[in-house]
Amino acid sequence: MKGWDYIKHLIASAHCAQGTECYKVDIEDRKMIIAFMKDYNGSYSTLFISLEGSPPKAYAILRVCSGEEFKLERENGELKALNSWTGESSDKICINTIKILDFALLHYRTVKEDDLSKPVVKLSLKELSTRKDVIVMNMEVEYG
Repeated sequence: MKGWDYIKHLIASAHCAQGTECYKVDIEDRKMIIAFMKDYNGSYSTLFISLEGSPPKAYAILRVCSGEEFKLERENGELKALNSWTGESSDKICINTIKILDFALLHYRTVKEDDLSKPVVKLSLKELSTRKDVIVMNMEVEYG
C-alpha cells in the first residue's frame, strides 16, 4: 500500500480496528479532507488531513522531507510541486514524518524516517487531482 491509500489506511486505523466494518466504511465511503499549510517563507511544508465526519474521525499531520518544501504551480495543465530551494518541478511530494491522531486528538502513531531527507512515502499530485475521495480545502496554485 503506497501513496494516498497508505495515508487513508493510517487514518482509518486510528479510528477503527483494521478488518472491521467501521474500517471498511472509512476506506470506502469517507473522504479525506486535506489542507496544505504554508511556512513563513510562503512554501508548503506541512499537510493536515482529516477523515470526514462530524466531528472528523481521525487526523494526520504530514511533514515534507527536509529541503523539499514546495510551491504549487500548473505546468501544461498539470499540478506540480516546485521545490522552493532548487526550483525543480515534480509530481511527487516527499513526506518524512506522519503523525496520526485519533478523533479525540490523542496521539495514536508516528511514522517517520530518522534521516530528515528520506521519505516515508511520496505522494502524487496527479493522483490527488483524480481521486473522488478527497476534498482539498486551501490549495493556492501559482500559474507560471
